Amino acid sequence: MFEELVRNGVTTFYAAPGSRSTPLVMAAASHALTTVHMHFDERGTAFQALGYGKATGHAAAWITTSGTALANGFPAVIEASMEEVPMILLTADRPPELRDTDANQTIGQQGIFGDYVEWFVDLAPPSGDIPAEYVLTTIDEAVARSRRGVVHLNCMFREPLAPTPKAYEDNGSARLHEWDESDAPFTTHEHAESVSQESITRLLDELAGAKRPMILLGRLRGDPLAIREAVIRCCRPFGAVFIADISSQARLGLDSEIGIAHAEAVFYGNPPQLLSPDLVIQFGASPVSKRTLALAAQSRHIVVDLRRRRIDPSHSLGHRIEADPLETLLMLAERAESENGASREKIDSDWLTNWKGVISTSEEWLQQDLGRKLTEQTTARTLSECLNSDVVLAVASSNPIRHMDLCSSANGASTSLVANRGASGIDGTIATAMGFGDGHRKRPVVLIGDLALLHDMNSLALCTSRNAIVVVINNDGGGIFSYLPVHDQGAEFETLFGTPHGLGFESAAAQFGLAHSLVSTIDDLRAEITSALDSEDSVVIEVRTQRDANLEEQQRRILVAMAARIERLFDN
Repeated sequence: MFEELVRNGVTTFYAAPGSRSTPLVMAAASHALTTVHMHFDERGTAFQALGYGKATGHAAAWITTSGTALANGFPAVIEASMEEVPMILLTADRPPELRDTDANQTIGQQGIFGDYVEWFVDLAPPSGDIPAEYVLTTIDEAVARSRRGVVHLNCMFREPLAPTPKAYEDNGSARLHEWDESDAPFTTHEHAESVSQESITRLLDELAGAKRPMILLGRLRGDPLAIREAVIRCCRPFGAVFIADISSQARLGLDSEIGIAHAEAVFYGNPPQLLSPDLVIQFGASPVSKRTLALAAQSRHIVVDLRRRRIDPSHSLGHRIEADPLETLLMLAERAESENGASREKIDSDWLTNWKGVISTSEEWLQQDLGRKLTEQTTARTLSECLNSDVVLAVASSNPIRHMDLCSSANGASTSLVANRGASGIDGTIATAMGFGDGHRKRPVVLIGDLALLHDMNSLALCTSRNAIVVVINNDGGGIFSYLPVHDQGAEFETLFGTPHGLGFESAAAQFGLAHSLVSTIDDLRAEITSALDSEDSVVIEVRTQRDANLEEQQRRILVAMAARIERLFDN
């Protein structure tokens, strides 16, 4: 089994200790070409495998023992399914004679993850009666199907579970002998999906016919520099501008006069109609910004993405192309340049001029209107300014990803970013970051809220070996709920939604061998992040804020400030 996984390129395994999974872990560890990452928390190991898949586009395997251990992987499985992240589950199970007998640690593992897996196979206990070819072809099929999401191989084992030496038995199969003498998979699979030239032509025609064209980069995986270069090449021949969502990979280090970095702020209130596009071509799944989605819904809206699921939360989609968004973007760029944007003169005369003015004033807004007080917003901005290309960034759901989308600088380094936006859960953020760093072979940096960190506290144990830097915003509760209408319910809100916990993270950091610092100013935060990046220390940097102040004194204030800037810009 593991030899065939390796031949198919699956060499990274994430596992937790367990008895029934002994054969799986021992076999994985005994192969010369594998790397096995052990962690005591199954939920954390599942999210590590998720992060690795998001970073590389190739599956890591998650190994777990039987029983409720599987259920701990469900959140990561859901996220991987929603985002079609490659992932292989190798779950140990009791043999069939122990099912439904009250045998210890035996549950119904068949199909436990339901429709969230691409393929499920219940593998019988190892036996001389099972042809080796069956196991090999099953592994080959599993890896092929994992290109589009999660595959679950449920592996039954009888005792004894510890490995026992056994000579290889040649059953006389010529195909099996050929496999044994080679280093290739038993069955190879060819992945032939590609965007058609007809689809590229259609996109070119759409751009050519638009007077106010805009490209929206949604959730994407790939090289940040390649994505940003491709979208700029697509825009220029047609006089288009583009929005880079924080999860597009192109946002950090954007620095383009036609790239819109702060769309959520720009479209706050009632921006002038002359900034509204008549065409939005979206590459990747939905962005973080609701106002950006609303903008796209009011225009001719096209989505390009490979996910086999609906991407139309506003029920306004005009056309959908099911293709790899980065491949399509690159092909579109080549055709756009070669055909030289034949209809460039059709755009509104002031379209580019207006947007360049807005992009310029939004950078002034970022530097001047956010202020010098340490807030959740300035934490995101400061962190984005400190990053370098030797690290990767993971951002938790809820407020951290929104603040990073709203306030991150466009002038920092081009840093790969991961955020679990498929299901937008706050669990598993630290573990996902560690797997994402493994996949990129870079140091992980994490921006996370207090509740998300409490959800994934065990994964702090993974940080020391990876020199991780964790920036936690501690507003003593569920800060995102303060943005909702339920916030006006007074005491009931605080009890049911605010849920203050009164906890800090110094002791937690010490428990897992991490340094800790509590900062109170932007300069202190910048110094701590810079110092951590310059060293190999693993550290938790804690920023404490007030939930109500964050909403009233900061978020609403800065959005109003941007609206005022845009109003002045077009007040003739």
